[in-house]
Amino acid sequence: MIEIKKQHNGKLDLFISVNGPAVYLDNFAMKELAKGDASRRQRFLAAVNRGAELLFSVANAAELTGFQDGSFREVREFLEEIGPHWFPVELNPYVVVERELSGRRSDQSCFSDKFMRDYLRYRSGGRPLKENVSKDFFRLGPIMDWLAPQRDSIARGKADMDKKLIGTIGEHRAKYEADPQWLETAFPALPGTATPPATFVYKNLIRTLILESKGYRLTRNDGIDFCQAVIASAFTSFATLDKPWKRRIESLPKPNNMARIYYAQELDSMVADIDSALSRIALVRGSQLTTLTRHQPAI
Repeated sequence: MIEIKKQHNGKLDLFISVNGPAVYLDNFAMKELAKGDASRRQRFLAAVNRGAELLFSVANAAELTGFQDGSFREVREFLEEIGPHWFPVELNPYVVVERELSGRRSDQSCFSDKFMRDYLRYRSGGRPLKENVSKDFFRLGPIMDWLAPQRDSIARGKADMDKKLIGTIGEHRAKYEADPQWLETAFPALPGTATPPATFVYKNLIRTLILESKGYRLTRNDGIDFCQAVIASAFTSFATLDKPWKRRIESLPKPNNMARIYYAQELDSMVADIDSALSRIALVRGSQLTTLTRHQPAI
């Protein structure tokens, strides 16, 4: 949730926190929750109002710009109803891994300061925020208006991400085939209980893609899907991913504390599970719930 508060020194700070179940929705889930079963949409929004929080990244924003006409309007309306119940996270998992390995906490590792500041500049027109700004100011819908004119450049950026991931995995596969022991040195299977969360997912997922690459070719959108898979599984309690990425996350070494992952046909189950988590929040806080808190000066 995003709030603005006045400090003892008179300065205004933003407080950005997740104190309940953290949820990550990818493109298909946003669309289905916005346009699909109306009762499911209302149950999800009710869960948000009860304490669930949406982790939202530039990856989400980039993909949302692809919607057109009626879909664009319906998804925008859905995001409007999320209100201030969201937390801006980094798109680039490599940046997050570097932060983790330098000893930063989860909230410091995954928080996207740049995304938050860019969003605030857009919403405020570059002017300082005022103490009496309403919660509606922090709603997500305007992000779609902000990025819609940038569709072409965003599409090129996504294509570059695909190219980079495909090239990287291809290079790693060649090293592995030349020397199978290279994999155990460069990308050993890391334990989930003794490794920072994004580092655990990132390195084990790269290992998985190297091993899979003999019989599976990465394709369009896999670059951004890889980024979302790392961030979503590492920092949330519940997340949606395409079925191949759900399978990969679920195949990571166990035990681990990664998010529960759902694909397109499991959205009803996800909403029910979020609702159940909220009902027993006092019992599940800790292992199944994510707590993130950031504050920064208001622009």
